[in-house]
Amino acid sequence: QLCVEYDNKSLSFYSNIKVADYFRKWLVAIKSDVRPNTYRSYKGNMENHIIPYFEKLGTELQDLKPHQLTDYYKSKVGTVSVTTIKHHHQNISKALSDAVEKGLISVNPASAAKTPKQTEKFKAEFLNRVQINQLLTYLEGTSIYLPTYLCTVYGFRRSEVLGLKWHNIDFEKETIWIRETLQQSTKKISGDSNYTSSTKTDSSNRTLPMIPQVKKLLLEQKERQERNRQLLKEAYISNDYVCTFDNGKEITPNYLTKKFHKLIERQTNLPQIRFHDLRHSVASNLLNDGFTTVQVAEWLGHSSSTTTLKFYAHIDKTSKLAIANRLQAS
Repeated sequence: QLCVEYDNKSLSFYSNIKVADYFRKWLVAIKSDVRPNTYRSYKGNMENHIIPYFEKLGTELQDLKPHQLTDYYKSKVGTVSVTTIKHHHQNISKALSDAVEKGLISVNPASAAKTPKQTEKFKAEFLNRVQINQLLTYLEGTSIYLPTYLCTVYGFRRSEVLGLKWHNIDFEKETIWIRETLQQSTKKISGDSNYTSSTKTDSSNRTLPMIPQVKKLLLEQKERQERNRQLLKEAYISNDYVCTFDNGKEITPNYLTKKFHKLIERQTNLPQIRFHDLRHSVASNLLNDGFTTVQVAEWLGHSSSTTTLKFYAHIDKTSKLAIANRLQAS
């Protein structure tokens, strides 16, 4: 409950609570109600950006106006991305919506506040197929080769490839079922640094065909894990994860990102992409091969083809060429 006692005061405390103090209380109240990674995001945005700003402003919750929130968003332009500012807005709106529900305020001022417009549409960086092959050749033999390879084929999210478990792989039917993700959080939040969670959306929960080269790599990984288990005995960390270190420990999201960045920055002949750009690479190459946005959306686990089109409309040139050729022939 949000309306808990605070310094031996009851609900009356909230009648003139400052915005910054309310946000602090809200973080405490929602901790057990949201996923750890979601809470981590809320906490970071609130404590690093939102609370300090409104602490200086000193406004009371009852007096908070939409224009004050708009001013906050404007103050962040140039400091963080417009996308991040919109995330701040979502966090603030959620907190104030809860305040309305609890009867602390009558109207959510965030509903009338204005966030900055995106001045430039997102354009995904990507590798073509030749560059992907160069990357994989370079990474062969490293601890991140397998997750990287799988992402260049299926466009997995980082959490999806690291959350992949053997019981979701069917070698007979040659399918891979994406239904769990590996998340990373602080010990203060979850009691452990890593935890398994459900997929991002229902559409992210998907079954994909296992191509021959992927099957070969997965069987080799399974044999490698068994050899290491016998070699290290009690020192081996047994679990069901596919992507692991030699001692059996699962590869963490932060490690994968940092290791990938460290290795790729040494390659001057390749674009300096982020690990997540491998997902963009798969989408871009499939669209350029003539697959539809609907097909690509299903492969990537997008909630709809609209999401795919939003990110990759500038790349989907095949359909435009088909239209142009049809018009030319008519």
